[in-house]
Amino acid sequence: MKVTAVLFALSLLIGGVAQTPTPAKAAGWISGAESYAAPWVKDVEQELLKKDYRYVYASDPRAPQVVALRLLNQAAKAQEAKDSTLAQQLVRDALAVFEEGVRKHYYTPSDIEPITTFIRQHVPIKTS
Repeated sequence: MKVTAVLFALSLLIGGVAQTPTPAKAAGWISGAESYAAPWVKDVEQELLKKDYRYVYASDPRAPQVVALRLLNQAAKAQEAKDSTLAQQLVRDALAVFEEGVRKHYYTPSDIEPITTFIRQHVPIKTS
């Protein structure tokens, strides 16, 4: 019985230490944890992470700002590789993340309008 209790305590201790996040692994999407393919992606990140939008994202379990930033960074890489069709599609996909949140009733069109407008104005890849 004591052996089992000791093994259990050790497993909790080891498991707890193994699961403790380190600064390098915590929240990889936060600024500085990843280098972006283009400076405009950083500008969009700063806008999306503003406190003004905290309540917009609060009811959306998907973390749309993170998904959109990854898609926009992929779009920047596609643009750099001269694949404009893929870059345009990825920008449309990033905007669709927010539009899907409206369809799922996480927020309203007026909630995301400033976000999507900012993206459209600051992303140099124009969608058709």
